[in-house]
Amino acid sequence: MVRPEDEYRHPAPPDAGSRLWGDTMWVSVVDPQARVFGVNHFHLTNKGYGRFTALYVIDGVQQLYGNKHPLRERPDMGPWSDGRLSYAVVRPLEEIHIAFDGPRYAFDLRFRGRFPVFDYADCPSGNPLSAFGRYGGHYEQAMECRGVLEIRSGPARGEVREIRCFSHRDHSWSARFSEEEGWEWPDGNRPAHFWPTIQLPERQINAFGLIRGDHPPPPGKKRPVGGWVGSAGGVAPLLDARATMLAADDRRTAVAFRYTLTLADGTVLHVRTGHKYGQVKLWCRGEEDLENRLDCYEPFFDLEVEETGERGNGVCEYSIYPPQPRWLV
Repeated sequence: MVRPEDEYRHPAPPDAGSRLWGDTMWVSVVDPQARVFGVNHFHLTNKGYGRFTALYVIDGVQQLYGNKHPLRERPDMGPWSDGRLSYAVVRPLEEIHIAFDGPRYAFDLRFRGRFPVFDYADCPSGNPLSAFGRYGGHYEQAMECRGVLEIRSGPARGEVREIRCFSHRDHSWSARFSEEEGWEWPDGNRPAHFWPTIQLPERQINAFGLIRGDHPPPPGKKRPVGGWVGSAGGVAPLLDARATMLAADDRRTAVAFRYTLTLADGTVLHVRTGHKYGQVKLWCRGEEDLENRLDCYEPFFDLEVEETGERGNGVCEYSIYPPQPRWLV
């Protein structure tokens, strides 16, 4: 069960020792009318620093901000800021405030819960993220985003645009990227996980799984899968989720997705992507700043439910392994 105090930073478990531990918050902005698409991402660690990122596509052009900033080692209740980008809990599990004062763009955004939070521990097989490292917890929530974005550079310099759209957020506390990787990584472009946020007029759907999900899991392991459907009636877990991806010639850039989702009542829905507005990539690091630990992409798409004709939009996160390049120097 998600508690109000889970909005804030979590202490590392006693057996974590000196390993990297932290809270990660992910919050999207998908506003086709304003031509603004973005992901705000925060990693607040037990190592005395946090990583603050605002990764946006504005008028079709990537505008990215990232900073590593000192942070109290002990958990606290925020707000958290690097001096430009800030994250504050206004009402636990109901409202957050994210603001940015950058040289090329700035924004002041409030995110209010559209539907209740969903605890990933309530997935039928438990939290599927636990298959990929130690997770203390993970929850998600459908949101509504309201605010303004100011453009301070480029052809539209001086414009102030109203942001009014659906949004999505998650919050994890985990030891992600705390384990050292091997001396060498194999070459390849292997699709890994999928994680769409499907924002529709009357409901919101989230799903998690492996793109090559038809392959049987290793002996003794369950296929990691999760997700939920939120509406005015509450939230309920998905029973199953699968995805197929069409990639460009580089075998890394997603062109389209089609998802097969099994709802709690056994209903099967197929959701396909439409127009793609652009994409960004998360800043995924362990303690080594130069080592890219995960190529995790965030493309922004229009979406349609084939069986019902419902149309919306969202972010269709996916990853490709191994990261390329590994060393960013």
